[in-house]
Amino acid sequence: MKKNSFLFLLLFLAGCGTFSSVRISYNLPDNSNPVETKKALGSLYLLFRVPPTGEESSLGLLAGAMLKQDSYDINAALFARKLASVFSERGATVLTYRVSRDNNKNEPYLPFFEPSGMLEVKLSQPQVSVNKEERRKDHYDKAGQKQTVKSVVWVYKAEMDAGVKLISYPEQKTLDKWTLPLERVEERVDNGKDAAEWYEENSGWLSSQAVDKLVERYLNRQILRYRPLARKKNDKESSEAVSLGGWDRWPEAEGIWARRLKESGDWRDYLNLGVASEVKKDFAVAKDYYSKAREKAGGDKDAKKILWNQIFTDLEVMLSMAAPSAPGRGDWFSPKMAVLPFSDETTSIDGPIMVRGLIYNALKESGYNMLSLEETDSILQSHGYTQGGQLGAAKNRDLCKWLGADRLFFGDITNFNEVMAGIYNKREIKGQFSLWDRKTGKQLWAYSGSVVKVSAPKNFLKGMLTQLANKMLESIKKKPLAYEASIFSSQTAENLPAKVNR
Repeated sequence: MKKNSFLFLLLFLAGCGTFSSVRISYNLPDNSNPVETKKALGSLYLLFRVPPTGEESSLGLLAGAMLKQDSYDINAALFARKLASVFSERGATVLTYRVSRDNNKNEPYLPFFEPSGMLEVKLSQPQVSVNKEERRKDHYDKAGQKQTVKSVVWVYKAEMDAGVKLISYPEQKTLDKWTLPLERVEERVDNGKDAAEWYEENSGWLSSQAVDKLVERYLNRQILRYRPLARKKNDKESSEAVSLGGWDRWPEAEGIWARRLKESGDWRDYLNLGVASEVKKDFAVAKDYYSKAREKAGGDKDAKKILWNQIFTDLEVMLSMAAPSAPGRGDWFSPKMAVLPFSDETTSIDGPIMVRGLIYNALKESGYNMLSLEETDSILQSHGYTQGGQLGAAKNRDLCKWLGADRLFFGDITNFNEVMAGIYNKREIKGQFSLWDRKTGKQLWAYSGSVVKVSAPKNFLKGMLTQLANKMLESIKKKPLAYEASIFSSQTAENLPAKVNR
């Protein structure tokens, strides 16, 4: 609670004694469940849902490329990391975040973390447009004649929606549900920038905008409360103490109220000491004073005018914030994981090896306890296994024993190719992955992913030369489909829960 300047208002309530009001500022969640919301934020699981990658025919992909109907990628992991970081800075505790690209409504990893709540953010597919618009501006010349100046601008716009849902755990109760519209608009003097390139540069604005709105709703919404200071009729000392409190001279006022309690124990003095304690952020003491004030007031008609329910609800929220948050379980990231050599059904020699390395690095950055690729390969080779396709002959428990690993990450790259046919250029990576756990003897996770990029340049000769040059450069560097492989590997790794860096 942040104390603003106090507003000292005299409120004369019909038929009862005189009250004064002290203004207090709270930061509370902007929903109807503030107490449960704060508890849910105590140890939070973040889940980002993005539209699943659909399978399209080659003809459909080519038509989309020729019509410049780009499919815009969502960097949901960056969005999630940014939100987790800001939430953690503002007092919430984020245990993990994950990006889901399937339609499974259940989140299977919640029991591993045992959070107090889950914040689900469901992102729609971004819509990007570039439109030519005319602008008119009127002005008056020296002769007083109205002149209209016309100009042309190109309006670049990106839009998407975020469906937000906050759920308590393990109760699975929906505490809050709403839709957050996101938009980024820029006016430019020309349309020289490609829409996809412009979106790539500006997508961060959308995530920053969403983070600000989420923080405002759950952690930074200012609410003003007016707490009553009660003065007893025809009691000069009572009026003097209330005036001292109103002018921010709380120690003097508290001294008077505390002394009066010993002498008479009037409910008004208990109430006023409760307000003074709340101003000092001593919420437990304030709650005790307020409780005694309400009890001793009995059926007093003045006391019936006080918003007791609001007072105790606010205090419960603030006390829940001060209480230690549930730590959640921290053993998801500690087991040793080995990324085994991938099997593949492709003609690419370097592609599957590169993807394995990229996924390994992404998992390591996500906080997993990784066995190095070099050590993994060395141990497997000592047992006669040199390729991923051979691992099916070994038992998983034997692999774990040899490697000293607790979990095995398997991969099978089914497509890794580039097709160039005239103006048509298709770059495609597909694969299937799974994670096996020694302790449970079960598969913990499975994922099938794909990245397909199709281009159709306007200039046939220039497009062909560019494609050939890129392919030659990637071949020299032994990094075929490098851009697509980077996206594919990131999307695979972020489908598993990631650790939040604090």
